Amino acid sequence: MWSDDWSLTLLLVLLVGNIFIVPLARFATWGRFAGRGILLLIIISGILATVSDLRVIFIALAFSLISLLLGWEDIARPNLYLHLVNDFWALLFLGLLIVLILRQVFRSGPITVRRIQGSVAVYLLLGLIWAIAYEIVEIMQPGSFAANTRHEVALPELGYFSFTTITTLGLGDILPSSPLARALTVLEALIGQLFPVVLIARLVAMEIEYQRTRERHASRSIE
Repeated sequence: MWSDDWSLTLLLVLLVGNIFIVPLARFATWGRFAGRGILLLIIISGILATVSDLRVIFIALAFSLISLLLGWEDIARPNLYLHLVNDFWALLFLGLLIVLILRQVFRSGPITVRRIQGSVAVYLLLGLIWAIAYEIVEIMQPGSFAANTRHEVALPELGYFSFTTITTLGLGDILPSSPLARALTVLEALIGQLFPVVLIARLVAMEIEYQRTRERHASRSIE
């Protein structure tokens, strides 16, 4: 898998596009629905990039479509509990997606561009997961995040806060104010620092081991 997989490239394009589209469209009903649609496409493209079993793919597509319908219902008739269900559903699927992608990234074999793409996708998915987690915290405990803006702190702002946190940019225009929000922020900052270091070390070790294995096989064939 991933030798010429277009779905992985699509996943990366959607993850980057999500950073720009959701904040720009947040004030319109169609924009909120577009955000749900992009999340659905992220999950679908991720499943297609990591799963070869058609039954699993169809089951994932069915649950994703149900999630989209629930998201549209929440937009048409806002409901706090339905919104939370959608967020928890998204966390579950995105967490599963990270596990599936990491399985592919750490498979035995040479280090290719596709593995690098998968690693970048995981990093962006972590930022998205934390943004949704922040929204859950803000919904359950309003005021958990304080912003220097006139607007309420919603998912677009929390997505911005998540990516500035995971990259340790920390501009300070949005601040966590509750204990849980602060704990999640610290945890994301730690992952933002440790994940690239551990990932690079692991990929380098895998490539060295692969090259050594090839040399051993080559020497045996010559003998």
